[in-house]
Amino acid sequence: MTEVRFVATCNAPVDVVFEYLDDYRNVVEYWHGMSRYQPVGELDQGLGSVFEAVSKVGPSTLKSTIKTVQWEKNVHVAYKSVSGMDTSTSFDFAVVDESHSSVEFRIEFRLPGGIAGRALEKTLEPFVSTTARKTAENITKKAEEYDAARRPGAGRGAADLPK
Repeated sequence: MTEVRFVATCNAPVDVVFEYLDDYRNVVEYWHGMSRYQPVGELDQGLGSVFEAVSKVGPSTLKSTIKTVQWEKNVHVAYKSVSGMDTSTSFDFAVVDESHSSVEFRIEFRLPGGIAGRALEKTLEPFVSTTARKTAENITKKAEEYDAARRPGAGRGAADLPK
């Protein structure tokens, strides 16, 4: 098993960051290499929701079906693959202050045992680390943009203001 962790610090309140990350429609914006992330079934968020995912990690395109196995609003979300590559992903949210938060982003992946599996795992580890680092950077940027767009008067330039 290989585990990669990063922390994203956001200039946005924890509830806004959680709302942004918990919306499946935003996953392809912040998750580096993710090209498709769609719900399967009736639930599109929360405990028990299931998603089909397609992502590029280094030279490989990976397809997985991912299930939400833990979900606590503004605190923690965890996903586990139910098909495809054996992965676990989690987000732990923390309040820094009323307008800042942090998200610890963790990916674990397991490949088949034996010499070939261990060699492949070592080959993929740098790509997974890069993906996680870039995802953390994207979380910071995109969550802040999302927060700014939600504020009253957002998107109004000087030309839009009353004269």
